[in-house]
Amino acid sequence: YSSSMGRCVQCHFSTHCKRHRSFRLQHRNSLSRSLWLNEHVLHHYRPPKMPASLCIQSIFHWTNETINIWSHLLGFIYFTYCQFERQFISLPLIGASSTEHIVVSLSLFGSQMCMFLSATFHIFGCQSARSRQQYLQMDLFGISAGILSMYITGIYTSFFCFETHLRSYLAVLLCLFLITGIVPFRKDSLDAKVIGSRIGWVHIIYSLVILFGLCPSIHWIFLHGGFEHPHVVEWFPSVLIVYSLTGAAFFFYVSMFPERIRPGKFDLVGCSHQWWHLLILAAMVSWQSSSIQLLTYYHSNDQICQSFAPTPPFHSNHSNHSYHT
Repeated sequence: YSSSMGRCVQCHFSTHCKRHRSFRLQHRNSLSRSLWLNEHVLHHYRPPKMPASLCIQSIFHWTNETINIWSHLLGFIYFTYCQFERQFISLPLIGASSTEHIVVSLSLFGSQMCMFLSATFHIFGCQSARSRQQYLQMDLFGISAGILSMYITGIYTSFFCFETHLRSYLAVLLCLFLITGIVPFRKDSLDAKVIGSRIGWVHIIYSLVILFGLCPSIHWIFLHGGFEHPHVVEWFPSVLIVYSLTGAAFFFYVSMFPERIRPGKFDLVGCSHQWWHLLILAAMVSWQSSSIQLLTYYHSNDQICQSFAPTPPFHSNHSNHSYHT
């Protein structure tokens, strides 16, 4: 600190000052390429080598990561609230079984992990290329948890009345968890790209896992007698909404629209990664809401499974439960 100049030398000459908890935003060209959001986001980057405390403080500053951070930080808070609300209010109200408490809790925990690890990556990923790679691996693991969190409630509620099919799909889900849990930590999973694109093999694997969801969806429609069945008519729009939101999210992620059209104009608001975050959050919120509504529907109609299958899965005490209003 220079008293004669009346100002901090480090604040003046360095990109950040730990003492005064300040930093200067950087242009893309002053950073390693591995620290870019993408080549079309030009300004408002946080400087590298910031201490963790300053990274945390930076979430309250307007940077090109602010929306990425807060969209999933708020998502984490929301799913944490849902965790308590479901376990202590919604599920006890409908007389849910212990299995259903576990299924819903695991599903919400996966959503929490997805949001938390994503926010962590965007908060601390500016420190260095090496740390960014490590946080990115955890972020991808969170995506795995998020995808499977949607599957576990989707499969459970879809095949609520079909025990044999439910057990089979849960076994497949376990295999998918092992695959998607390992992929982010393979050394070549982040670097291997399809020629001429930003799509890596890890993205292809995740896309295939998401597309796998079409199999149980089609099977569910078939078991209920086709699109004309009232049950399908009522609940199939929820599936369409989730696939529309995730499809739109993937479009923005892959296309890098709109910043590809006007580089530097959407650095703070409106870039593709922000749309990716918001649409994925919307898909998860929509799916969690639909799942608890469908589970409530089953418990409010004690005889519903008799028209589909003779034996409901894992919850033989369901018929003894009454729906309380």
